[in-house]
Amino acid sequence: MTTSLISPITTLPKNLPLDGAIAITLQDGVMIFRASQNIQKRIENLLDKREETPLTETEEQELDDFAAIDDYLSFVNRMIRNNFLLESITKTQPEIQHGA
Repeated sequence: MTTSLISPITTLPKNLPLDGAIAITLQDGVMIFRASQNIQKRIENLLDKREETPLTETEEQELDDFAAIDDYLSFVNRMIRNNFLLESITKTQPEIQHGA
């Protein structure tokens, strides 16, 4: 099985609140990590602004940082979901006996 690698994050966005930045939901018995409503709103505001006028360098960097964090959350969610699915399969399938 191949695991996709993600780039390291060197700094967190300055506007990223350290508390309440991540929302946790339950989907099919698995916890899913997403950006909080406040962070999603900030991203939408930046994207809307970019439609009408160029973003400042700081705003572009902030948007890039949020994209990197989203990549991390997606990676974590995939790893958790894959582990959950693997454990479910392992529990429901009988062991294969070798050399029987």
